[in-house]
Amino acid sequence: MTKASAIYFLLALMFFASLGEAKMTVEAKDCSIVWDCRGQKQCWNDCKNKYGGEGQCDISTAPGVPSQCFCAYKC
Repeated sequence: MTKASAIYFLLALMFFASLGEAKMTVEAKDCSIVWDCRGQKQCWNDCKNKYGGEGQCDISTAPGVPSQCFCAYKC
């Protein structure tokens, strides 16, 4: 009887320990921010240095609309 109780106790302990680990895994949310582009390299560097993300300038824009730097990062 005590041997079975010890096994059940260990199983319960392992179960609750695995629940605690599952609650601690949290994924970061995807965020983005946009500003006027001052060149592809500058956009990439600013995004990386300020937000730890990846920046890219618009490839094509409408006439009269300045190119935008789109920065995607985890927040």
